Amino acid sequence: MTFDDDFGSTKDGVAEPHEEEATPRARPEVIRPVEAKYVPASHPLYSGNPLVDALPPVRSYDEWVEQLINVPAFDEAQRAMDAHLRSYFISKLKRLFIPTAQHVKLARKIDQLVRWGYESRNPLSPNRAALLQQTYERAQTAGQAVKLAFSDVHPICTASVIGGSGVGKTTAVEHVLSSYPQCIHHVQHNITQLVWLKVECPKDGSVRELALSALRAIDNALGTHYAPAHEARQTATSLTRRFSHLAVAHHLGILVLDEMQNLSVKKSGGREEMLNWFQELVNELKLPILLLGTYKARRVLQLDMRHARRVSVAGSEIWDPLKKGEEFDFLLNAMWQYMWLRESSEVSDELRATIYEESQGIRAFVVDMFLVAQLYALWKGVETITPELFRKVARTEFAAVQPMLHALRSGDPNRLHKFDDLVTYDVDDQIERVRQLITTTSSADTSVRPSAKASMLAQASANAASTLGLSAADARDLVLRAMDESHKSAPALTLAAIELYRRSQQPQQGTGEADGSAESP
Repeated sequence: MTFDDDFGSTKDGVAEPHEEEATPRARPEVIRPVEAKYVPASHPLYSGNPLVDALPPVRSYDEWVEQLINVPAFDEAQRAMDAHLRSYFISKLKRLFIPTAQHVKLARKIDQLVRWGYESRNPLSPNRAALLQQTYERAQTAGQAVKLAFSDVHPICTASVIGGSGVGKTTAVEHVLSSYPQCIHHVQHNITQLVWLKVECPKDGSVRELALSALRAIDNALGTHYAPAHEARQTATSLTRRFSHLAVAHHLGILVLDEMQNLSVKKSGGREEMLNWFQELVNELKLPILLLGTYKARRVLQLDMRHARRVSVAGSEIWDPLKKGEEFDFLLNAMWQYMWLRESSEVSDELRATIYEESQGIRAFVVDMFLVAQLYALWKGVETITPELFRKVARTEFAAVQPMLHALRSGDPNRLHKFDDLVTYDVDDQIERVRQLITTTSSADTSVRPSAKASMLAQASANAASTLGLSAADARDLVLRAMDESHKSAPALTLAAIELYRRSQQPQQGTGEADGSAESP
């Protein structure tokens, strides 16, 4: 079987998938490419290489901080709202991202890797056509034994970030990648540039499965069907060479491989085969690679001195949990600004020490525990986070990860060795469970508590707007129509407004009949 037998014919050196298949696959949603805009020739970083000149401008430290930061909208007035409403604002902390110097350093490295890789891959150069033809021919002979030789003195561009789960490696990289358009269309040159591709190594992964995942990632980005329809017929060699060809054809800027610890040495046919493929991508194709993984990944990547040197040439970083001190304090102080409890005093030294003790400086825990602690406080009817409350939340709501945290606190290498990977937990489930308790308690309490009519109207209008997707003006009008003397609380008035809206919409829902009680919209 040749390359074309399963992937289809070629056009301009790029293999086309078959137009007809026995079982058509759903076409992935295409990421709409942005149109290339080039920096002017007078720009100090103008290169004449359209792949480089179409990238976003090089950012300063402050510009990277502004680009990466992700914080929820916050208004002091929200603290006066009912507890069950505030729980929805608190839940937005899931996406909180406060960049530090470490993140800017990573962003700078990724930016340099992308630009470095494109320097020697100008699509206007005759070398590009030659390389495209070479990778195509190599893919065509995938079923044959072809020995590939690589120069030990060839420049290389690979980096790795290793660290425990929860320290923020993947989140940080995803924030950096999202600052670039993934696809750029060069109208003038009739090419589509794939700036980055992030692939997660399968849990039972092999080189073959990794290459297949990479092909699927290209399909997801471009809306193509390059991944084979008959996977069982494909060997690791045919898939890796296929990916290499497409990386050249679509001008891939950087390949990010996450969860490297999932690569099984046994199933992959040995680390030598796996690292040889990486070496081919970097040396032959000039494709930068960023490797991410937990501490277990070190056993996958450490081979002989040649490969170890190649993996670390552009920098190998170990991301450990935050230590007590300036960076941890910075994260905590920045995070504390998003407090929806009514008593939001500054973090005391005792509370700061408790948060560090319970989270052990793991970024994901610091944020998630802070989030759940606010919800827990609302449930219990208190309006502040105390050391006792935070400790209670950490020990009960995060019980699944306590063995690993106890090992970190002990500092015992033998105990830590058992927790190369963090026990997983689902913070979304915890948020929803505690929030449901808040809703029930809040509704029961507010239904018997008198409330000023203006405040009740404002809260019910906000609830209706959020629930029904109405404008503020339409929601207020709906609430006013539903309001009468029987409504003693914002939740009760909200329910009345929603019911009025439901009844008013019935004749428009295709039933063909009105129930007689529906009011006109």
